[in-house]
Amino acid sequence: MDVKSPVAEARNEYTYSAGGAKLKVVQKWNPSYLTAPVIGSAINTSSLTMNKTTDYVGNIIYENNSLKRILVDGGYIENGIYYYYLTDHLGNNRIVVNASGTVIQKNHYYPFGMSFAENSVSEQGLQPYKYNNKELDQMHGVNMYDYSARHLALDIPRFTTVDPLAEKYYSISPYAYVGNNPLKFIDPTGMDYWKVISYLLFLKLLC
Repeated sequence: MDVKSPVAEARNEYTYSAGGAKLKVVQKWNPSYLTAPVIGSAINTSSLTMNKTTDYVGNIIYENNSLKRILVDGGYIENGIYYYYLTDHLGNNRIVVNASGTVIQKNHYYPFGMSFAENSVSEQGLQPYKYNNKELDQMHGVNMYDYSARHLALDIPRFTTVDPLAEKYYSISPYAYVGNNPLKFIDPTGMDYWKVISYLLFLKLLC
């Protein structure tokens, strides 16, 4: 994914397993970028001299070969401290608290996922798992949620690529998120949306 905007010149490179699991993201950028882009102009790859590599090994996340975060049911561990999510009926992470019960992040969302209020009281409060418990990439102004099969753009709001199961929903745009009804439905993988209650029952059967 190339990024060339008034705020950044960058490139994100993604690596996936054969089953579709995300294994690695390499983010490269131009630290000296100051020029407003010409519409349609390509990025200058030789200027992308800074980079950050994120590796996803199951539920363990590394940044530049150092342990960053361990994802657990209902939260995560970072720097040896447990953090827990308080969620709403859609699985949105509304409040993040640490093991001592201290609130470190509060999130409030518009229906399609954009935050209209966010309060992070510490560096740990900057954790990226928010709407639908999906990872939000805000670096270089990307502002998209990773739904595995596709990315959800917040400013439109629409998926950026065609639904792999578009033939199931021929009457709906293949870029639409949850049939344009985010108060009732969720899309766990970016391919097939579920009624919230039905999905919760499905998860219960798996347990």
